[in-house]
Amino acid sequence: MSDTRTYIDAFKAFESSLNGQTSTPLHQIRRRAIESFEGNGFPTSKDEAWKSINLSSLTGEFKTAESAPLPASALSDLGYNLDTTLVFVNGQFDEAASRVSDQPDGLTVSSFAKEIASGNSLLDDHVSEVAPFDTHAFTALNTAFLTDGALVHAARGVVSESPIHVVYVSTADTGEVAYPRSLFIAEENSQVTIVETFLGLSDGPYLTNHVSELIAGDNAILDHYKVGLEGPDALHVSNQQSRQGRASNLRSHSISIGGQFVRNNVSSALDGEACESTINGLYVLNGSQHCDNYTLLEHCKPNCPSHELYKGILGDEARAIFRGKIHVHQIAQKTDAYQQNQNILLSDDARVNTKPQLEIYADDVKCSHGATIGQIDEDALFYLGARGINRETAHRMLLEAFANDLLSRIKIESLKDGLTDRILTKIASNG
Repeated sequence: MSDTRTYIDAFKAFESSLNGQTSTPLHQIRRRAIESFEGNGFPTSKDEAWKSINLSSLTGEFKTAESAPLPASALSDLGYNLDTTLVFVNGQFDEAASRVSDQPDGLTVSSFAKEIASGNSLLDDHVSEVAPFDTHAFTALNTAFLTDGALVHAARGVVSESPIHVVYVSTADTGEVAYPRSLFIAEENSQVTIVETFLGLSDGPYLTNHVSELIAGDNAILDHYKVGLEGPDALHVSNQQSRQGRASNLRSHSISIGGQFVRNNVSSALDGEACESTINGLYVLNGSQHCDNYTLLEHCKPNCPSHELYKGILGDEARAIFRGKIHVHQIAQKTDAYQQNQNILLSDDARVNTKPQLEIYADDVKCSHGATIGQIDEDALFYLGARGINRETAHRMLLEAFANDLLSRIKIESLKDGLTDRILTKIASNG
């Protein structure tokens, strides 16, 4: 087991560097978070949610990465370009690399550091509101060492016509950690689309410890995309928590391509009657990559539909875990929930553990779940071969169609095209 004392001492040094700014409401949140971490420590193999993982690589001593200049070609190499882009390097805002186009009145696109300096109470009111740190060690550490992050706030009735791109770039060296943080708020009757990209420029085993809080008010529409393009040996732990109001609509899509180890925790509380939630994911892995997806859809109110589809393509010795739960509370009558996990294994050494779950306490619901793990359909390969398509091309076509089921749901054309190119390149390397 790692020594949590290292992080306690690091927090004391961090606190002393704040130059007396320790009486603010935000810093009181930091203190409660480090106290929670000190009391609970890191998870162990006895914890159900972590028992299949070698925790030693995640719970060792990591030094906080310093901000660094962004290489000139880093963003152009992404393959997609959005007008409004906030760039953070090792968790710190890079104003020179960012650009914010004209926004409608009532839409705030900013960094935590700027808002802290201006005294914006939004952070005091909403940080840790939907992502509690008392049950999640990595969230506690992210909150304790919080200095910067992305804030998108759409006031009541505001409609943003163009998507907002938040890029978290890591240039961290081996043994360093960054703590990116996101707070996305769509108030009543507002509409906003946000893309989060995690881009790794380092080949070493650095750690990204990310927390994202999404709040959708009554009748709001919040579209969210999370794209994982971490470095080849990177470790990535993300906790995404959402809360929805009445008749709101949240659509969140997670695409995991990079990183040696990726853990995505995605949770949404359907906390208003007639709200709707869509949680989708796609992971394409090769080599010895490992990707975990843990999802929780909390149906807290009546008449709420939810849709969940996660797909995986695994080659070589890749590993994946999917654990998804739909929890229907007793009050949540007329729930209509669907959950599916589908996987294709391209080698005898690839492995997937999948566990879709329903926990239902209401008696008037329509819920279903399922999981599949298999190989490329030989009958389909034969069918294509009979029409003059060689086996290699047919193999790639079937994988493309499998992945496109999710990629086609991306509404931003440049994002969809850029991700499609990356995924097809990776599929070809799995071929």
